[in-house]
Amino acid sequence: MIHGKLNTPESHAFLLDNPAWKLAFDWLHTVTPATPLGITQLQGEDIYVNVMTYQTLPAEQCRYETHRKYVDLQYTITGAEMIDWLDRSELLPDGGFDEAKDLQFYQPVPTLSRVHMLPGCFAIFYPTDAHRPKVSDTRHGEVFKLVVKMNLKLVS
Repeated sequence: MIHGKLNTPESHAFLLDNPAWKLAFDWLHTVTPATPLGITQLQGEDIYVNVMTYQTLPAEQCRYETHRKYVDLQYTITGAEMIDWLDRSELLPDGGFDEAKDLQFYQPVPTLSRVHMLPGCFAIFYPTDAHRPKVSDTRHGEVFKLVVKMNLKLVS
C-alpha cells in the first residue's frame, strides 16, 4: 500500500516515470467537486476511473477486499472515510473470487492498520493489499471519491 497527498509531489514522484501512473496522476489534477459520477475510461479497460459517493459505515458493516487484475488508486475529493489495510495472507476468503468484478471478499478480522482518507489524499492498493473502504471516521457521514482501476500489467 502507498499513501500520500496529491499536493505533496514527493509522496508519488517516484511513480511518475511509468506512463500509466503519470496518466492517472495527471487526470487526478483535473478533478474538482463538480466532477460527474460514473466511469471514465482513460486507456480503455486497462485504466479507468469510477467516481462515486456513498455514506460511510461502522467498520463491522464493511468488508475487506482484494483484486487480481487491477491495482486501485483511491482518491478522496470531499468528505472522508477510513480505509483499513492488511496483507491478504492474514485473511480467509469469504466466498469465491468474482472474476467479472475482479473481487474477492474476506472474513472479518480486527483492524491492524487504518488510513484516514481526507480530501486530497490517495491510497494505492496492489493485489496483495486487502483493503476495507467505507469505514466511518465518525466526523463525516459521506465521502465523494474516485477509484482509478489500473491493469496490474501496466504498473508492476
